Amino acid sequence: MSFKNGIVFSAGNDGWAEVITDKLDACANCASARNCGSTCKSTRITSRVLNEAGAKEGDLVAIYMSTSSVLKSAALLYLIPVTCLILGAITGSWLSERLAMTESISAIIFSLVGFTFGLISLSFFSKRHAGIRRLTPIITHIVVPANEPIRSSAAIQADCSAGGCHG
Repeated sequence: MSFKNGIVFSAGNDGWAEVITDKLDACANCASARNCGSTCKSTRITSRVLNEAGAKEGDLVAIYMSTSSVLKSAALLYLIPVTCLILGAITGSWLSERLAMTESISAIIFSLVGFTFGLISLSFFSKRHAGIRRLTPIITHIVVPANEPIRSSAAIQADCSAGGCHG
């Protein structure tokens, strides 16, 4: 199970909310976090999340998504385009004589076509399965309502050390 906290940026009447989470928090459990070559300069990520808790704008919320869903989604994201790229290159090499092209040029063209096809099919798959509950991040509960000040983690830790935390 994967839980993380975020702040509701906007909450719609359709049962969905836009939530801003800290990228460092999202990357904390990743084995490749230290070696990641991400070009994203932002430290924040905005996500569309199912709002089961009825959170409102400004609420600090807990978001849940199963770890297996995250891993399956990442595998699909990487494997589908790469597989199509490889199949395109193989097809291009095989058809090069029939198309009166050099094998290299034919393999390059068909691999690009295959990669593009993989990205387009991934886009259709993503849109088609957007409403599947097990693949959707969910707001499970409101940690701190918008009308209460968010205390620092040091203050929360001090309260817990003094026996103020229950459960």
